[in-house]
Amino acid sequence: MESYLSLTVELIVGLFGLLILTRLMGRASISEATPFDFVSVLIVGDFVGEAIYNKEVKVFFILYAIFLWGLLIILIDLITLKFNKTRYIFESTPSLIIDNGVLDRKEMKRNKLDINKLQMMLRDKDVFSIREVAFAILEPNGKISVIKKPKYESPPKLEKSSSINTVSLPVTLISDGKILLNNIKKIGKTSSWLTDELHLRGIQDPKTVFFAEWRLEDGLFIQTSSPKTS
Repeated sequence: MESYLSLTVELIVGLFGLLILTRLMGRASISEATPFDFVSVLIVGDFVGEAIYNKEVKVFFILYAIFLWGLLIILIDLITLKFNKTRYIFESTPSLIIDNGVLDRKEMKRNKLDINKLQMMLRDKDVFSIREVAFAILEPNGKISVIKKPKYESPPKLEKSSSINTVSLPVTLISDGKILLNNIKKIGKTSSWLTDELHLRGIQDPKTVFFAEWRLEDGLFIQTSSPKTS
């Protein structure tokens, strides 16, 4: 009976300790947490879990561990607020993935972000084509912020109702220098057609193309590995 009572007390203490620690982080929601915040909660949660099943660890030690870790988090938050340069160590900084309509390959590589994942994140923001984006920023919490090019901004409701335009999904034809033959077939084209289009734009080798997509309304959009063509 004593072991059940001890387990109950440890669970309650651990639960409320973790809740208080989460509140100390000052995040409005989990989506706003940085990787450091996430790891912090995992570490303390793992410690509390181990402590609950270890009879030698008393409630006092659980409270002490949560208090000490919480104190360290508050201290780190204060340091990052006062010294901006330290923020990169603990929280990282926003990364400009698309700058004035141009994909930054180095930033994508540094953040381990490929074309497919970027497209997925953009679709989550109701952006279905990379060509529509003027600026895209990868935030420290892993979310992406997007500013569209002016011509792709949603028109007023009256303008929408006055004209009905054909809309189609963009199709990726080249991703990181690799030609996607199946996608070329989907749009009713051939690899020879794509080669000719590249030659017209002064591109001799498809491997120098970082990204290319086709959309019925806008035609072909191309960006080379060293952006000069679009």
